[in-house]
Amino acid sequence: MEKAKEMGMSRWNPIRQLRLLYLWTMKWAEHPKAEPALGIFSMIEGIFFPIPIDPFLLAMSAGKPKRSLRFAAIASIGSVIGGTIGYYVGYLFWDHLKEFFFTYFFPAEKFDAVALKFQTDAFLAVFLASFTPIPYKVFAVAGGVFQINIWTFVTASIVGRSLRFFVIGFLFYYWGAPIRDYIERHFDRLTIALGVICVALFVIYRL
Repeated sequence: MEKAKEMGMSRWNPIRQLRLLYLWTMKWAEHPKAEPALGIFSMIEGIFFPIPIDPFLLAMSAGKPKRSLRFAAIASIGSVIGGTIGYYVGYLFWDHLKEFFFTYFFPAEKFDAVALKFQTDAFLAVFLASFTPIPYKVFAVAGGVFQINIWTFVTASIVGRSLRFFVIGFLFYYWGAPIRDYIERHFDRLTIALGVICVALFVIYRL
């Protein structure tokens, strides 16, 4: 908060709000229930939660770099469990829930595009969704709807999610303090750059 005041930011400046959110999330690393919360967030993110778990993992790893590998493992396990639940939601209850998902989470045409990717290479499709910014939850639910092999789904999810989260874990484990200092010194620039990247990825995804 003091940093925001020093920079002359108004109370409702979005960058200031993000900095305050970052500082609030950092405190979770000290909270006794931080790890269960990370696991729960990771699990529901794999089913329907619209916000990626990466910012929470980044903040917790920055707060306690030497526990970052443990945090990465919790995020990976929770996310794969959530994705598997999403798979069975699609497998068992799709007829009852498809309008809900199409209304609030992803358009029908994107869902049909996922079906084509499964026909080409189901393992690669799930792996890419697990590792890249492609919405993993869409592929999790679609995997059940189109009944791809469950072990193909789980294996690809484990490989992709573990790679994604352990990259963050290893970075903070070995270079935690310098990375945290860099983030805090250049938070505003990084926020703007990340926002531009997210918008670009969203536009590409919509196309």
